[in-house]
Amino acid sequence: MNGLIPVLFMFLPIVFSLVMYLVKRPFIHTLVFPLQLILSVLFVIFILDLQKFPEQHLIVFGGWDPSIAITFYIDEVNLIFIGLTIFFWFIIYYYSFKSNYLEKKFFFFLTFLEGVFLAALMTNDLFNLFVYLELIALIVTLLITYKKVENALKAGLQYLLLSSVAAMFYLIGVLFLYYVFGTLNIQLIKEGMSDVLDYRIIKLAYVLMMTGFALKGAIVPLYSWLPKAHGVAQSSISALLSGLIVKISLYLIIRIHHDMFASPYGFNEVLLVLGFVSALVGVMFALSQKDIKQILAYHTVSQVGLMLIGLSFGTGVSYMGGFFHIINHAVFKGLLFLIAGVIIKVYQTKKVNDIRGLFKTLPWTSVLLIIAMLSITGAPLFNGFVSKSMIKYAINNDLLLYSLFQFINIGTIVSFSKVAMMLFGKPLATVKVLHASLTQHIPMTLLAIMSIMVGIFYQPIFSFLFSMTAYDVKAFNVFHIIDYLVYVSVGFNLYFFIVKKDFLPFKWLRQFYIQFPTANYLMLVVLITFILFTGIL
Repeated sequence: MNGLIPVLFMFLPIVFSLVMYLVKRPFIHTLVFPLQLILSVLFVIFILDLQKFPEQHLIVFGGWDPSIAITFYIDEVNLIFIGLTIFFWFIIYYYSFKSNYLEKKFFFFLTFLEGVFLAALMTNDLFNLFVYLELIALIVTLLITYKKVENALKAGLQYLLLSSVAAMFYLIGVLFLYYVFGTLNIQLIKEGMSDVLDYRIIKLAYVLMMTGFALKGAIVPLYSWLPKAHGVAQSSISALLSGLIVKISLYLIIRIHHDMFASPYGFNEVLLVLGFVSALVGVMFALSQKDIKQILAYHTVSQVGLMLIGLSFGTGVSYMGGFFHIINHAVFKGLLFLIAGVIIKVYQTKKVNDIRGLFKTLPWTSVLLIIAMLSITGAPLFNGFVSKSMIKYAINNDLLLYSLFQFINIGTIVSFSKVAMMLFGKPLATVKVLHASLTQHIPMTLLAIMSIMVGIFYQPIFSFLFSMTAYDVKAFNVFHIIDYLVYVSVGFNLYFFIVKKDFLPFKWLRQFYIQFPTANYLMLVVLITFILFTGIL
């Protein structure tokens, strides 16, 4: 296997970002487009190389002993994440180019972040992973606060500080593992884990690391930073934050929880509970919101919960559904945030009640919005239906869990009924129609096409990505279409007769915020709960 290509994945974006920052030439940041082309070509070459040498996954640099050397590890899991990262960064570059074409520093931060994010996906060293996670948190903070809008600095600093606390927990766990194994190499630790899994210090390392991942993934109750960050960030950064940055925690749960620790201590049940709690809490808060970006932000919390439900099964159809939903969510939630950016620019407001007549003002954007809503609500023939159907496969025979899952789906439909109301009515006379530019239409249309293509051709796509079939999903079943229409009918009625009336509980939820000190206490509560569950004390 060619070890040079993974190095180029990391260094090319960093080198290009430095060139864009240092060279004093107009439009130097157009280099982001040849950069993505080069990365895409390298990615295809790397896949072909792996097919020739499928047994070679570990890359050791410098000829050192693997226990002390810098190493990368490439397998199907992070290869899928790498491909998603390169594609999604291209979408963000293209969408952001016109609105930030004079902002050279913006593209410097964005491109540098791409290199660091790719490095975090490939590293096989626990300490280097800590360094990359801290760099990601720092650069994301700069991007969140870039426009310097109201409360941006406060939201960005809260994200940075909470991420630093989470990283501290993770680092302490890494120190414990180094004390036991004498190496930071994930694969070597994995090989020796079965002999020491019951050691108290190993259990403590595990719960410390999982607590850090829970915060970075905005898993309830450690989610408070996410809605605040979305509220002040540019829509393109919100799309990146929701589509990929939050997913690094889910990637680490796969890599550390499932692979390195091999799902110990019956912790899959904890992930299942956390997944359902996050999905339910996210939906309930989304129902109460009137700000379009806050609705989408809380649905990120909810959708991460669904992914966690799938991943909690460890193997099988539901596990792969949780993995597949990571990809699908990046597509349709990225599309929703990019559409929100266009709508906010035209209407100069984030309040869904003040936005009407989208079909008249932004007809093509309205079509894309419908596709995105059908995807996130799980309509047959759209990508969300495929992964959601796979996630619920393992809980079909559990009445309680199945009922909760359906409640989450209906709640999603109810909250997006509120968004759908923006399509109708007459726009205010003060609305100045500024149609989305071509650089915005193309990436949004591409994401919409992907949502449909995956929903229709999911069998070959799933087989290509995961080397297994998805015959448990019946997207073309007429009964599933009827079921969805019934859910939509129920959802719209619940919206008109309950949610729209904005009863007191919804007002209370809308005004509820977790302050920074409380967020830290909640992290300690989660840590103590994990400690009690694993029997350390």
